[in-house]
Amino acid sequence: MRQSCLLKYVVITLLCAASELLSAQAVNKNAIAIGGDISLFTTTDAEDPSAAVYLSPYIEYYPLENGAVAVKYIIDVSKLTGNNLTTISTRRIFQPYIRYFIYKGLSVLAGTQFDHEYRYQPNLHWGAGYSFFAGRMLAITPLLEINNNFYKYAPMPLKFNFSIGVSCYFNREG
Repeated sequence: MRQSCLLKYVVITLLCAASELLSAQAVNKNAIAIGGDISLFTTTDAEDPSAAVYLSPYIEYYPLENGAVAVKYIIDVSKLTGNNLTTISTRRIFQPYIRYFIYKGLSVLAGTQFDHEYRYQPNLHWGAGYSFFAGRMLAITPLLEINNNFYKYAPMPLKFNFSIGVSCYFNREG
């Protein structure tokens, strides 16, 4: 009888502790984040190697606890090589997205991208990252991003990027 009560107490305590960990608040409701990230992209194709640097300022608004609606403006500076000809191109891309912190600093995001120079090509841009918070206001976030382009003539239907960002949070408790 005594062991049964003790076991129930331990199980209830562990469940309460686990639920507190799983619902840990990373960003409270009505917080705003302003930041930017840098992303590097390269192909190692022997015939047509290319490289790109993406500079991306963004703003996120959290209407829900841990959940944001956001916009990012990507400046893509690319060195493209093809047919023994190298060109430098600059593109501007607008990216609306949503972001959600699922466990402490671990977050996922999903959205789409609009390239200013081309008509819209259906795509899904998604990723996951971990925000390392340095106090209430500052976070450093490494992020793995994947862009899946559904346009039938897309030269690269699936593209992976690794980026690192810095954000300044306003109205964040914690």
